[in-house]
Amino acid sequence: EDTPFDHDSYKNSPMPLCARLFADHGYRGYVLRDNQGKAPGSADLNYVSVDLLFDSQEQLGAALAAGGKEVSADIVNYTTTTPSMSFSEVEMDIA
Repeated sequence: EDTPFDHDSYKNSPMPLCARLFADHGYRGYVLRDNQGKAPGSADLNYVSVDLLFDSQEQLGAALAAGGKEVSADIVNYTTTTPSMSFSEVEMDIA
């Protein structure tokens, strides 16, 4: 699908907005994925995806209740694409 997406605005607007609005609700940071593809270097899937990291689902729920509408309202500033959301638990082991 050929729709506009401003990568710089995405990195510079909603990410700091999430940090500010979600800070009091256990927000730990994010993982940003760009140039995703079916094979290394193909970039033929999503424009970008992001995982917002919280210690618990309860904290995520509180953060979204407090600032989710403002973050969602910012979408028009970087794309005309309708985003999809999913929720999951993440387990990391970073060496």
